[in-house]
Amino acid sequence: MRARPAGVDIKLLGGLFLIVGTMDLIIIVLFPSYALKLFGTAVTGPASLLIKLHPPAVHLLIGYGFLWLRPWSWGLSLAYAGFGIVSEAMNQLAFGFHVVRSGFMATTLLFALYLIWRRSLFVDEPRSDHKPNPASQELF
Repeated sequence: MRARPAGVDIKLLGGLFLIVGTMDLIIIVLFPSYALKLFGTAVTGPASLLIKLHPPAVHLLIGYGFLWLRPWSWGLSLAYAGFGIVSEAMNQLAFGFHVVRSGFMATTLLFALYLIWRRSLFVDEPRSDHKPNPASQELF
């Protein structure tokens, strides 16, 4: 009987985040005039490049963190999921209903719930019930 490696599902998601981050960069390079929609506004112009680079940067960071089960990647991914849901909700209000935006919001919410369920994989040091709690450092 072989032991299953812990967190294979999260590590696979990490690989997908790395692919998505790379694809984001390629799309930005191939279509520099693309207007990213954030929080109900369309970001355009030459200065928008810096704003458009945030999604690939965050996707690559989350991908790296998921591959190595880094605790910070759990919080970053949930924060970015919340950012995406709020932004797309505001885009729905500003630009009208769109089925792709609604699908993104629903799948992002399900993804966040899945990550919350898998939180134990991202803990620095698993605590055993048999370990005594560390002694208090209080001075008497």
